[in-house]
Amino acid sequence: MSKITLDSLIKQKEKLLNKQPKTTSLEVKSLGGSITIQAPTASMAKDAQEMKDGDNYIVYQCVTEPNLKDSKLQAEFGCDEPLSIVEQLFEPGEIPQIAVECLKLAGYIEGIKVVNEIKN
Repeated sequence: MSKITLDSLIKQKEKLLNKQPKTTSLEVKSLGGSITIQAPTASMAKDAQEMKDGDNYIVYQCVTEPNLKDSKLQAEFGCDEPLSIVEQLFEPGEIPQIAVECLKLAGYIEGIKVVNEIKN
């Protein structure tokens, strides 16, 4: 990987200023298919850190397909609280795994690598 220079940053200006949330698909074995997730915003990640059920919050906010916020889905599963749909749909062990994948998309986990320079 090459060094980042001022010129390279300026060339990337348009891309850097107009970032779209990164998305990816995850296979969820218990549901027998895949879901689409997107990277959380910085404020979502911060809010999740301060919450007791932060993983549930990240999953609720970042799963875009199927839309967990859909009122029909919430009603069908009898959810009194919007976040409860997460525990209704996913196995307990899947929730933190999905949350981690969301955070990876935003660069919070494995987003930076240390470059070791060899000294002569």
